[in-house]
Amino acid sequence: MLLAVDIGNTNIHMGLFEAEQLCHTLLLSTEPHRTADEYALLLRLLLKERELAPTDVDGIILGSVVPSVTGWICAALKKIFTLPIVTVGPGVKTGFPIRVNDPAELGADLVANAAGALAKAGSPVVIVDCGTATTVIVVDEKGALQGGCIRPGIQMSLDALHGTELLPGLSAEDAVTPLGKSTAACMRAGVIRGEAMAVSGFAEQYRQMLSLPRETTLVVTGGLAAYLLPYLPKRAVHIPDLTLHGLAAIYRLNRK
Repeated sequence: MLLAVDIGNTNIHMGLFEAEQLCHTLLLSTEPHRTADEYALLLRLLLKERELAPTDVDGIILGSVVPSVTGWICAALKKIFTLPIVTVGPGVKTGFPIRVNDPAELGADLVANAAGALAKAGSPVVIVDCGTATTVIVVDEKGALQGGCIRPGIQMSLDALHGTELLPGLSAEDAVTPLGKSTAACMRAGVIRGEAMAVSGFAEQYRQMLSLPRETTLVVTGGLAAYLLPYLPKRAVHIPDLTLHGLAAIYRLNRK
């Protein structure tokens, strides 16, 4: 099985793939002060809980946007597995051109999202990742990543207004009216509806700038995607675990 590791600012998502099938997902909180021993212990426990052994893993790929944690995770993986670790970064094949000023500084999550979207939806495609930050990137008709934008995430915006967890009583199933009639409703409208409008606006602007077809797919992923989906264009496609699928696609390409 392939172990794909996505180190984000809030969580470390891991996926175990059999061929191209995502069979298991594992989740750890990103804690800069944890040691390699602590991460190794937690990962062993998660594998054991799913009745998996380290010997079931025959490949590892890692993408990280948290350099302070990357070393600890790599050390933890080396304590458990005797396998080389493919790390997304300079020198690793992605399968598509990256048309930004300095491809080396592009986040591993954005690279993996593009690889996952190309594998799952093809090009052209606009990709939205709703996590700690909200990212929007665009891949043109020739399959080249042309750039994008990074915005404060939904939770970050709510915290700035409210200072607590996602507003009390708000779930992904709740309808958020654009015309709030209370302070809480106004905050929800501003953050949730406002984020959907921003994402849709960027997607449309990229489509026009690059002369992409009107039916260009909008792929949405990330832990907070469910909050935005009801307010995005109907062509929006939700692909959970897109980053993990992209990491797996990059691993397969480099193994060849």
